[in-house]
Amino acid sequence: MSVFLKAEHVLPIRERDWIWQGWQIRYGFARSPQVSPEAVPILLIHGFGSSLQQWSRTIGALSQTHPVYALDLLGFGASEKAATTYNVNFWAQQVYQFWTQFLRCPMIIVGHSLGALVAATVAATYPEIVQRVVLMTLPATRQDIVSSPLAQKTLGRIEQLAILPPTVRAIFTVARQPSLIRRVLRSVYVRSDDVTDELVEQFVTPTRDRGAAQTLCRLTQAATDTDYSQSRVKLLNKLTSTHPTLILWGECDRIIPFNQGVELHRQFPRITWHPVPNAGHCLYDECADFVNQAILSWIGDRHTPLQPEPKEKI
Repeated sequence: MSVFLKAEHVLPIRERDWIWQGWQIRYGFARSPQVSPEAVPILLIHGFGSSLQQWSRTIGALSQTHPVYALDLLGFGASEKAATTYNVNFWAQQVYQFWTQFLRCPMIIVGHSLGALVAATVAATYPEIVQRVVLMTLPATRQDIVSSPLAQKTLGRIEQLAILPPTVRAIFTVARQPSLIRRVLRSVYVRSDDVTDELVEQFVTPTRDRGAAQTLCRLTQAATDTDYSQSRVKLLNKLTSTHPTLILWGECDRIIPFNQGVELHRQFPRITWHPVPNAGHCLYDECADFVNQAILSWIGDRHTPLQPEPKEKI
């Protein structure tokens, strides 16, 4: 009988730099010695404003049975803060080129929030490189919220007026303060005790990089563009017919409400749906053992029944 690995048993990840289109990209790799050479690789894609460091409680568990890679998308984490045009298709190209250089066999791709949009786009655009897809919450895009192309464009122009570069830079100066980041994280996490000094520093460190303020301007402006991403409904329609897909969603998510996940489950019953009790938006961290077990069970490495983590007082 296999013993389930707790999130606390962390296998250190080896971080390296990779040059993509002239830009410096940070990635990490972990693999336990007992992992079979034939094991399917797993690639982890972080959420908006985060980095590969968000997977510190995920990598140890998954790397016991699979080689695990984690990637900082351009503009985030320790990757370069580039002066370029950002969108989900652009990051999907980055993932594809990373796969071409380092993996070169069908992978399991795992994405959280923005990373879930990227993961779904990779599978839809380059289906031959993906075996399975795991999505931890999947944000709605403008196309999902507003059906009319004219209304989408009008809404985007209004948003652009609200996020002119001087405004974004002023917000950046305030928002990079550790005390404010701590307060924001405490509003995101279900249990405020989970917001440690180490977690705060993970979000603060990238803001010190050269070009970070300019990159935030470009990222916020890009998100108002109608071409920023395909709609999540369109992406899930593709995945339903091409790839086994698992959606995990924190029942207490305050960023992307749980009822959005419930509605997606109703629309796409063929996709495996797994609510995560007692977890918010950062379910990979808040209920790491439960989430890790759910992923490993689904991909066939663990067969023990899933048990919700015990409820704690908030």
